[in-house]
Parts: sequence; structure tokens; C-alpha cells
Amino acid sequence: MRFERALPGTNEVFLPDGAPRPVYEDVLAELERTGPRGWEERRRRAHELLLEEQHAFGIKEGDKTHPTDWLPRVVPASDWGRLEAGLTQRLRAINVFLRRLEAGKEEVVPREVIESSILYDTSWKDRFGPVPVRQIAFDVVAVEGGGAGSWEYLVIEENAKMPVGLAAMTRRRRMSREVFFPETLANLPVLPLDGWLERLGAALRAASPKGSAEATLAVVSGGPADQFYLDHHIYAKEMDAILAETKDLEVDGGGYLVHRPTGRRIDVIYERVDEDILYAEVPGLLECHVEGKVHVLFAPNSEIIDDKGVGAFVPEMVRRYLGEEPLIENAKTWSLAVEEDRRYVMDHFGELVVKSRGGYGGKQVMIGPEETRESRERFRLMVEENPVEYVAQETIDFSTHVLCETSEAEDDFLLRDSYADYRVLVLAPDPTDPGVVEAAPGSLSRVAAPGKHIVNISSGGKMKDTWVLAR
Repeated sequence: MRFERALPGTNEVFLPDGAPRPVYEDVLAELERTGPRGWEERRRRAHELLLEEQHAFGIKEGDKTHPTDWLPRVVPASDWGRLEAGLTQRLRAINVFLRRLEAGKEEVVPREVIESSILYDTSWKDRFGPVPVRQIAFDVVAVEGGGAGSWEYLVIEENAKMPVGLAAMTRRRRMSREVFFPETLANLPVLPLDGWLERLGAALRAASPKGSAEATLAVVSGGPADQFYLDHHIYAKEMDAILAETKDLEVDGGGYLVHRPTGRRIDVIYERVDEDILYAEVPGLLECHVEGKVHVLFAPNSEIIDDKGVGAFVPEMVRRYLGEEPLIENAKTWSLAVEEDRRYVMDHFGELVVKSRGGYGGKQVMIGPEETRESRERFRLMVEENPVEYVAQETIDFSTHVLCETSEAEDDFLLRDSYADYRVLVLAPDPTDPGVVEAAPGSLSRVAAPGKHIVNISSGGKMKDTWVLAR
């Protein structure tokens, strides 16, 4: 087993002298007992099982199972406690912000930042409900803290709009348990993910006045061409929801949303399709939402929290609206809507991460130090055309995990360091109280392609199972 260190970020699996960190000793011991050939056999078996599930849902074309590195990430209880406390605090503050925005009383985020957002339409009336956001997936990175073995966490961005995570997390965990690390997972006090998809479904149905027990939930998918189509089936099955495409929905003569194939009235929409497509292909849906006859979970304007220019103000929301100090800070962010910030960013363009305020999935992002001079100049020209639409963040050498590979002869393991983030799902499940929050005990950890910072699956990253220890 060889560990190859090529990046400056602190590795979570190995100490600087190359010795395994104690929390990974059992995982690596089982990996050694498995051996490279056994590991490759397990990788093939896991892929077969995931494909079997895909085919059982009737998805015969393509491979929707997602690229995965099967060596798990292990998070000690003390680290998870700090992450959980900081992220649940943020969701509480965000929901206060959105309620104040709806009431016209918002005072933390400058009005020009809100009105310049491509995720906010001033022509539409806001209707967020008593709990504006039912779920947020926070993207977080870790950097080495002051004390030995301690980590400092930084939020990179919020994902209230179509956050990918929980379905994939449960499938990675199943493979860890059944295929890759049955002994270690049985022996370590790992918090289970069992039942969390059902809890997500209950939290989403709570957005309806009918409540979780009575409301009908629809997962609206883009259909077979979507790379997450398998996940949409998993969500619908385990949340006891209807799986629908936009062609299956219509607003009836009474102004209610109906699922055509079954005739059932829909109370809550969990949209997994781009909103422009959703509203264009289901005429009257926006009016139906504003009138309270259906609840669209990612309602118009509620997703403004995904705007990275707005996300920069979340720590101040915590201070102002909760009267608390933020337990987790943002990565240092500059808004190009602010003249002083814009001058700094343009002067240091090649040193920074520059991204669209409303972009997602690793799109419209430039990692300055990783780009060629030509690509940086192309991106600069795009930014100069509309600077208000961009933010910049410092380039962080955040923590790395490992990519587990075997040699061509399958006679040894090569573990290569790779930048990794956390995507943690936080829920607000109470029908009317936005202060009730909980975090799913795990993460859709993502590891970047070797040498890259961007971890998104669409940009070449891989998923990892994440084990949160109870003690």
C-alpha cells in the first residue's frame, strides 16, 4: 500500500510522517485483508448491485450510478458536533432572513445585492410560508486548525435549489455495509442513515397546510436524460411520493395542480428540474403557488440564498437575527458588485476563485492558479462584461482525502491525495417553527480529480461514503 502525497492541503487519512491517523487504522486494515484483487472484485460487485437497482426502476439505458471512490471518510464525533452546530445555526438564520425579506423588513443584505440577483425576480410576489427553506445542502471544506488534529470549517456555498445528496449517501452506505467494509462498519460506532429519506419526505410535506400525514408530494424530474434520474426514483420510492415529469402535470379549472396519469391533486412539489423549464411547461403553476393551492419547495425568490453574493452575508444574519456568534465562517469572499472589492479582484484575478453568483454544479467557476493564461483571460473578459454577477473567493488549500486505486497488475494499492469537501444536508421539519432544525448524520463527501480543486461530479469529481462516529 503506497500513499502518494502531491498536494499542500493537510491529508485526513495520513499524518505528515505517512503513518495512518488512528481513526483510519481499522479501515486500512480491512482494505489490506481484502487485497487489491479482492478490492477490484468488490468494486465490480458494487457496480453490479447499483445497476441492478437502476434496472429494477425500469431505467435500462445508460449508467446513472455515479462515480465513487469506495474508501470512506471517517468523521470523529467531536468534529461532527462542531459541523452540525454551525450548519444548523446557519439554516435558522437563513429562514429568519427569508421571512424578513418576504415582509419587506430585511436589513442585512443590501437591496442592490438582492435586486441584482438573477435568482430574485422583483415582479413576483414572495410566498415562502412560515418555514421558507425546508432543506439546505451546505458545501463545506476543512483546513487545519490551531491545535494538533483539529479542523477549522469554512462554508463555500449554500445549496437550497435542487441539492444532490441524501439518495446517493444511502446507496454509498449500503455498499460499505454489504460489500466493502462489513467488519469495520459493524465494529465502529457509525451513526446510521436508515430512515433519513423518509424524514426528508416528512419535512417536505410539512410545507403543506395538510401536514406530513395527508399532503401529497411529487418529485418532478427532468426524465431519463437527467444524470440523477436514478436518484429521483429513489427519492420518490422512499419518500412515498409521486414521480412525475412536467408533461404529467397540469393546473385544473379550479387552479389546483393535478397529476394527469392518476388524477391526484398535488400539494407539494419537490422539483428536480430547472425552474425555467418547470414554469414554462406547467402553465399556471406560479399563480397556483402564490395562491397557496400548491407549495413549490424551491419557490420563486426563496432560492436567492443560493446566490453566492447573498451567502457572503450569512454570518452577519447569525449575529443580527439570532444574537449569536457564527460557529462556522465563510471562506473569504469579495463581491464584484462592490467597487472596492471589484478593483481588488481584477488586480489579483489569477490568484483567486472567481464564480458566477447564480451558477451551480461547478459551472462558471475559474480556479485562477489551475487555469492557463488564455483561459484566465477569456474568463476575465466575461467577468468584465457583467461584473455585478460575480464573486471571488480566496484559493484555499483545504483538506485532502485519498483516491484508492490498484496497480494494473492488481498487486498493490496506490492511495493518492485529492481535495475533498463535505455536502451536509440540514432539514427544517416543523410545520410552522423555523427554529427546529436537524442535520442528516453524514455527508455526500466529494473528492476532486487529481490536482484539481473543483469537486463537483459534473466536473470529474467522485462521491464518498462518510461515516460519522457517535463517540
